[in-house]
Amino acid sequence: MFAQYIFKHPRYFALLIISVFAVGINSFSNIPRQEEPTLTNFGGTVLTFYPGATPDRVEALVTKPLEDELRKISELDKLMTTSSSGVSSMQVRLDDTLPDHELERVWSEVRDALSDAYALFPPGVGIPSLDTDRFQSFNAIVAMSGRDDADIPLSLLGRMAQDLADRARNMDGTKLAVLFGEPAEEIRVEINEDALVARGLSLAEVSAALRAADAKVSSGRATGEGTDMLIEIAGDFDSLTRIREVIINTSANGSATRIADLGRVYKAAITPPSSLVLVQGKPGIMVGVAMEDGRQVDRWAQEFSLLLRDYINDAPASVLVEQTFDQSTYAKSRLADVTSNLAIGITLVLLVLLFTLGWRAAVVVAIILPLCGLISMVVMERTGMALHQMTICGLIVALGLLVDGSIVMTDEIRKRLLQEHTPYNAIAGAVDRLRVPLLSSALTTILAFMPMAIMPGPGGDFLGAIAQAVIIMLVTSTTLALVVTPVLASWLLPRTKESSRHWYNGGMDGGKMGEALSNAMDWSLKHPAAAIALALALPLSGFLSFPTLTAQFFPGTDRDQMYIQVKLADGRSIYDTLQVVERLDERLRSDPMIRRVDWTLGESTPAFYYNMYRSRDGTPSWAEALVLTRDENQTDDLIRALQLELDRDFPEARMIVNGIYQGPPVTAPIELEIHGPNLAVLQELGEEFRLRMDNLPHIIHTGTNLIGGAPKVVFHLDEERLRLANLQLTDAATALNDALLGRVGGEVLEGTERLPVRVRLSEAEWGTPDRIVNIRLPRRGGSDTLAGVPLNAIGSPALEPAQSPIARQDGVRINTVQGYITRGVLPEEVLKLLQQDLIDNPINLPPGYSIVYGGDTDERARVVEKIMAPMGLIVSVLIATIVLTFNSWRLTGIALLVCVCSMGLSLLSLALFQYPFGVMSLVGVIGSIGVSINAAIIILTALQANPAAVAGGRYAIRTVVMDSSRHITSTTVTTFGGFLPLILEGSEFWPPFAMAIAGGVLLSTIISFFLVPPLFLLTVRKQRGMGFGPLKPSSSEGSTA
Repeated sequence: MFAQYIFKHPRYFALLIISVFAVGINSFSNIPRQEEPTLTNFGGTVLTFYPGATPDRVEALVTKPLEDELRKISELDKLMTTSSSGVSSMQVRLDDTLPDHELERVWSEVRDALSDAYALFPPGVGIPSLDTDRFQSFNAIVAMSGRDDADIPLSLLGRMAQDLADRARNMDGTKLAVLFGEPAEEIRVEINEDALVARGLSLAEVSAALRAADAKVSSGRATGEGTDMLIEIAGDFDSLTRIREVIINTSANGSATRIADLGRVYKAAITPPSSLVLVQGKPGIMVGVAMEDGRQVDRWAQEFSLLLRDYINDAPASVLVEQTFDQSTYAKSRLADVTSNLAIGITLVLLVLLFTLGWRAAVVVAIILPLCGLISMVVMERTGMALHQMTICGLIVALGLLVDGSIVMTDEIRKRLLQEHTPYNAIAGAVDRLRVPLLSSALTTILAFMPMAIMPGPGGDFLGAIAQAVIIMLVTSTTLALVVTPVLASWLLPRTKESSRHWYNGGMDGGKMGEALSNAMDWSLKHPAAAIALALALPLSGFLSFPTLTAQFFPGTDRDQMYIQVKLADGRSIYDTLQVVERLDERLRSDPMIRRVDWTLGESTPAFYYNMYRSRDGTPSWAEALVLTRDENQTDDLIRALQLELDRDFPEARMIVNGIYQGPPVTAPIELEIHGPNLAVLQELGEEFRLRMDNLPHIIHTGTNLIGGAPKVVFHLDEERLRLANLQLTDAATALNDALLGRVGGEVLEGTERLPVRVRLSEAEWGTPDRIVNIRLPRRGGSDTLAGVPLNAIGSPALEPAQSPIARQDGVRINTVQGYITRGVLPEEVLKLLQQDLIDNPINLPPGYSIVYGGDTDERARVVEKIMAPMGLIVSVLIATIVLTFNSWRLTGIALLVCVCSMGLSLLSLALFQYPFGVMSLVGVIGSIGVSINAAIIILTALQANPAAVAGGRYAIRTVVMDSSRHITSTTVTTFGGFLPLILEGSEFWPPFAMAIAGGVLLSTIISFFLVPPLFLLTVRKQRGMGFGPLKPSSSEGSTA
């Protein structure tokens, strides 16, 4: 109806085209653009400090109360905790079926639960802190360091970095700015122990005196008739001189003891630092800046580069400020590559149509393609979708499907015009003939992609964009095929056989290939059982080859980036880590394939990819490097070579050289979780499984989270001597803590910075372990007693292992064994080896203990489970759609068989070219089903509309199918040609996906020509009771031969 109306009113057609181009171009310019999809943040980290507590005390007094309160929240999906010495770390994962607008409410409930748990903590436990930004990747990373040999204090760099972060936060579109390697400063009161003991004082008394002298407290208000004034007491800490003049006590003769009498006061960075940064081998600071969701990364990056340029112009000449990472360059490159492949595919489509249907039909499709794309852009922009690699992937998948609908309609119009129908009648007849088949094929394909479109969680964020783009394109292309394509075709296509006899007008004739196809179909209709058996052989081969396909979660990606994780033994200081990193940095920067290396020590590096997770904080034995290479195509080879060299040259540390992978984040590719109650048994079992894993091929490193604790110094004090000295064990512990870590007494304000005033012994007094035993403990008693007792006078030290951290998952203790594999080796291959080894030589688990496989396998299983969850409902709707299309259960069975066969053909294509079966391959398989079912529906509806074919006439069936062969062949070749650039691209990401679609569609022509017609013939003959004997043409078929 709409097509006929537009045909009669051409000005409305022009208005439609102009409106689509105007609105579409505007939406295209405004739609958010980024490199990869944004993963919804369902995870958070809770840190709670309990200084001096052992892991078992942290577990009982901190972790357990937190777990009890958090598990009252019904939306909580998973709770993983680690109780270490002095700190409880919790990974909170919410139910990923939560809608976006509910997340903040649930996080608010989590904060309330943390507050409730805090009320149950013993004295000395800090306030739990929740961080929900650790999954946030940064769009820009800026590094600051001294230029050339300039020695720039880190404190100055820190203030400059904070200034840059403040400017970035104030820029429109910025979500977050985080500093890495920023030094924490303090005012240090370094006490000389001899001077302290000589005056009979303790560090606690000095700290208390400082707190009392810092008059930053309310002094009241003077109010009265005509008066309302604040009252303040002068003397708050505003300079180092003021702190030096603080009086600690006064003697009987009136002399005062001041801070200056006991030691020196100066400003310094807190030592040891919690984190450090090396920028191209020099100490520095890094700033990670993240863009708000829904923005265009190229425009945001342009504004940020202008801000950074102005900042660099204002910076001192001796400070080097450089942008080490700009995501917009990767986004533009990625989108340009995929768009160019899409353009090549469209060009091949049009060239094929030129030869198969003629230039006029090619022009029709050439007009429909941009119209469909622009309308889809409007819908995507209005629904909040972004343009990135996954959505463009969906557009590529939909290319074959949307071309199919336009080709079918154009071919139908062509045939009716050549039969001397008027253009108006040709439009009416073609739309009436194809309305149901096109709507049905579109709906079945939409239903095939629906599980991915509605899938929740990070996997849904990644795959849902593909499915949503496909669905939008399908709805748009089907609408255009029924409304716009018929009008264009009726105007442009030749209306007489004479005008279409040239190949460039009406397409090339089938020639000998057409004759061969016709003869083959005659044979298949004479021997339907044999034809069906032969047609099913290829799909059956695909299903039989499926076990040979290696399972894969998500493929890697080709980038000029990698990152190196370095872990020294627990108990090593950050200075030990720095020494190793400096040697390693020199080795890396000397490699001709590496152009830049930046390090973070003590914490995770700024996340530069969407699935990276900042999991490390305050870990002195940890370092991580962001490495940029010179050639993205050689990065994988460099990763493998570096892994071997670093393992050989740096045996004192565990080093993992990581490349970039697609998909949701995975901690380690191979994981085995052991659940049970007893820590000693868990640790013993974990070591057994770790050794098994370590002996497998392709495993480069292994580890467990229950390991022998780091060494610690334990003082065994004689309580009798303590009592004689009028001391308690807690007195000794407090005095040691004050001497080594210090005690805060007041603060100094420098602008908006708060610098604590820390009192502690001079580092020269305890810089080595043998000096710690000489620290003197302040004694209680009168003036005639000694002022201090050396620690070695009341006990002796011993070096002992600390208790291992205790890990729990959902309230159950767990030991996770992790395995890291060689780059390029699929985790599933190694996992199969491990499982087979455990079958051949099992490890007996005591009662109450169990194992679960995690890592890549667990995440893949979770994604597949979510894809399959709504499958029952969707299959029911799919069957109902096909039944309503044909009004026949038998023909519905044929259509469903075509879906199954298409799946087998896609699997066969993957097996022939030895591609792994990952999530992207699964998307390709579903896409090929859409094209195949489309062809089957067109053929079956055409056969249903032919009385002679319904009567079981072989030649009528052959004629109807041959009449559809032109558009089936065109669709097949155009789809294959459209995906050919992606197949030949050579990356890890696109070829399996493209081969699953292109190979499945190409082989599905066998199903369309040699399975569907014989099955239809047998169906109608059985329905009419004609039997399955020799099939001879009836006299009524002569006209259709």
